[in-house]
Formats: sequence, structure tokens, C-alpha cells
Amino acid sequence: MTAPVEATVAPCLEWAWAGRPLPGEEVSGDLALAHPVGDGALLAVVDGLGHGAEAAAVATRAREVVAAHAGAPLDQVLATVHEALRRTRGVTATLAAVSCAGSLAWVGVGNVEAHVLRPEGGGVRRTTSAVLYGGVLGDRLPALRISEVELRPGDLVVMATDGIARDFPDHVPAGGPVARIAAAVLERCASPVDDALVAVARYRGPAT
Repeated sequence: MTAPVEATVAPCLEWAWAGRPLPGEEVSGDLALAHPVGDGALLAVVDGLGHGAEAAAVATRAREVVAAHAGAPLDQVLATVHEALRRTRGVTATLAAVSCAGSLAWVGVGNVEAHVLRPEGGGVRRTTSAVLYGGVLGDRLPALRISEVELRPGDLVVMATDGIARDFPDHVPAGGPVARIAAAVLERCASPVDDALVAVARYRGPAT
């Protein structure tokens, strides 16, 4: 496992991700991004199909395109990534745009899961999940509809590739630094037969 990566991308967000390649590989095709946009940030997790150097290369290209177009509507960002990755093995990806006013817009193509988890009773409760559309960016782009939800201070936005067990929300600690949360979920839930990545953002509340 690589050391968790933390970044301050907006006054209202704590953000970090932790990942590791498939055991035996030197690089991972699972990558994350948090990019400042307006009064908030765009969060993204991309999963290059397969593993190894080719998966890492196409995921890196996808992340670069997302960063370059981070201020555009989410469906346009994904369409731009799709065009940029034609004739490659492609990626799956989920994008989440967080406003410090407390709104979250998100959508995914493929199987990068994303959930809002709310601290409650010493644990966390899943309140909502991103809608994921079948397809692969670079091969087949479905019609997309962006979903919007409201965030409360303390809410966690947790995103994970399919190298993380699907019950990972049950293993998310309620408190502690987001880097520690991401590392804990990775350690508990990573598959031994795939690249794996977890990204965690905590909404602090409206920026003052």
C-alpha cells in the first residue's frame, strides 16, 4: 500500500485517497483526483481496465483530461474523457462536484462506487449513492443524468474502485482524519486480485 495522499482543495473539504496496485505489479490503474472548482471541488476516481502499465497509462490520461476540464458540467467532462480515450482499453470513472454551500452533484460510468455516509450513533449510515451507468469511457458512453443531493457538516463522500469489496461502507470509521479512514478501508477491503483505491472527502460545512 502506498502512503495515503492528502490535499486541501477547498475550505469546506478534507480529502485523501489511498491505493495500491495488484500485488506483483509496480503501478496501479486506479487513480484519484481532487481539483478546486469555484467555491468547492471536483472529486474523481478512475479505473483503467485491467492492470499494469497500460491500465496506469490510460488512467493517467483520463485524470489529466478531467483536471483540464474540471469546471465543465460533469456529463461534458465524461464525454471529453470518452473522446480522448478512443482506441485505448478505456476506463470507468465516477465524478462528484461538491459546493461549499452544501450541494453534491455526481455521476459514474462503470463500477466506481460512491456513497454519502453520515456519522450516526458512533458509526456511519449510508444516506445516498451515486447512480452508475453501464459503459466504458473510450468504448461506450451511455446517456447520463446528473444526480444532486444535499450534504450536512460531517458527511463523508467515499468513492472506491471495484478492487474494494462492495460492503466497504460497513467498514468506514465514523471519525478520525480522512487519510486514516481511506487507509483503513483499503487495508480491510482490498481485493488480492486487482488494483484497489479508496478516496474519502469530509464536508466541513459552509466556508466562512
